[in-house]
Amino acid sequence: MDAIQAGIYAHESFSNGGFMAETNGVGLSEDLLIEILTRLPLKCFYRLKCVSKSWRRLISDDYAAGKLPLITSGVFYRYSFAGGEAGERQLQPRYACSSEGSFRESNLGYLPFHQNSSIIDCSNGLLLFHRSLPPAAFYVCNPTTKRWVELPHPKNRSQLSIIAFDPYHSPDYKVLCFSGWEAKGGSLEVFSSATGRWSEHRLQWGIETDKLSASMHYFNGVLHLLAHPRHFVAIDLGEMSCSITELPEEMKKDACLGSSGGSLHYAMNDGEEVRIWVLGNDSESGLRWILKGRIGIGEIVEWCGGSREMCSSSSSSSSSSSSSSSSSSSSFPLFHGYSSFLAFHPKEEIGYLWVMGNLVSYDLGKKRLGLVCELGKEKEKEKAQMIQIWLFPFANYVPDCSI
Repeated sequence: MDAIQAGIYAHESFSNGGFMAETNGVGLSEDLLIEILTRLPLKCFYRLKCVSKSWRRLISDDYAAGKLPLITSGVFYRYSFAGGEAGERQLQPRYACSSEGSFRESNLGYLPFHQNSSIIDCSNGLLLFHRSLPPAAFYVCNPTTKRWVELPHPKNRSQLSIIAFDPYHSPDYKVLCFSGWEAKGGSLEVFSSATGRWSEHRLQWGIETDKLSASMHYFNGVLHLLAHPRHFVAIDLGEMSCSITELPEEMKKDACLGSSGGSLHYAMNDGEEVRIWVLGNDSESGLRWILKGRIGIGEIVEWCGGSREMCSSSSSSSSSSSSSSSSSSSSFPLFHGYSSFLAFHPKEEIGYLWVMGNLVSYDLGKKRLGLVCELGKEKEKEKAQMIQIWLFPFANYVPDCSI
């Protein structure tokens, strides 16, 4: 009897008041039943919630969610293309979902505001849209459930808007609209899905505003912003207070913050190699950065089928590779500045990089590279670049968030 047949049989047992009701209808312990059910395709897994109240409780439990595989559910990226009257390069946002080892662009046509609004931010599976044409509006969309909500109008005009959602911390999300800047601070409005209202705040970063970068990461109720040359500002969205932490090295070509295994991580790419640190807590010296791994860009490019010369050249000439399995990658030129560190695995010591049109994983413990996927037709576009990626379990966290 497979799991789906078991579900049907269990449903009949519950409906008929059978003796197997006390054992979830299949005569198995809950632990064993979870082990079986979590091997099903995810859609089938969640459909079994309708078998009975006890099955719904079991499938919705955090323990069952933790047994599900962590998968790449969606990516948000931008690629540049020639456009406009002057032929200038423009940035085009894209949202795609995983499909059989590659990414395909998702159809968001079910959204009534899709044609006259733009994706301006994303956070752990939620998309933030903004419509600039009158009447201006913000929308939050969950593409997993295809549910969306229009937010109330903020009081002030936003100069920078982001969404903050951490399903491991809370099912609620927040939208931040920065409406004014001061020498070392700024004013902002915060929308909370828990209250359904906006609140106004004024904060002092503790550092010059013009040193803040656009690289942000929301983790455990705190918004982290990288600041040049060697700090990050932590904005506690519960207390609405700021603190500053020094980075282990100055930001160079490419840097980002991320979270993995319950700890904050920092990755920096100086054009020669990627170095990764974790912020640990030492009982004697307090918080300190610990170097977790490093890998040369040339090694990554060579592994992807390119040549090391491509790392320092913007030439579009291709370089042949002795590996037949990567011949398709070697024909795509790596433009200087278009290899970047994207994200950390939320649970494992794994980082994800964008190199030569490929999404590549790097295991910090095993020092091993792995090809996650190619971006299909976008891989062939000139200077295509993925700038952001989400990884989260297809569990009840995202479908049950407060939209």
